[in-house]
Amino acid sequence: MYILVKNTHLIVIALTFIFFIVNFVLMMKSSNMINNKILKIGPHILYTVFVISAVYLVSVNPAINLYPLVNGWVPSKIAGFVIYILSITLALKWAKSTLWRVAGLISAVFWFAMTARLGFAEHLKFKGTSAYIDSSQSLLAIIS
Repeated sequence: MYILVKNTHLIVIALTFIFFIVNFVLMMKSSNMINNKILKIGPHILYTVFVISAVYLVSVNPAINLYPLVNGWVPSKIAGFVIYILSITLALKWAKSTLWRVAGLISAVFWFAMTARLGFAEHLKFKGTSAYIDSSQSLLAIIS
């Protein structure tokens, strides 16, 4: 069951990102397809499935030892998700100029990548330090 929920969680993450990119492109092109019911309701359904699957994964994952808030991994993932959603909202709803929309897009892609990187960094789940600081340092080491 754990593997099924984990794979569902990963697929939902990919679908939410795809929905965001499609909505962003349609908005920038001023297309009428942006009012499509599936494009409006779909992301909300996916976010709901995402949160439910995340709660399940955290509650049954033996690696976290039933103390998800003891180390910085789970709170960092939650913070990354919240900032990602706020960046999407900036890009699609709040921004009135193209510059701010693109800034929202860049921010959303950045936080998506950072949160994904954090999700695959198994060694950070056991540390007591800030997971984003450790993840950022390892990402900078790879880049340089």
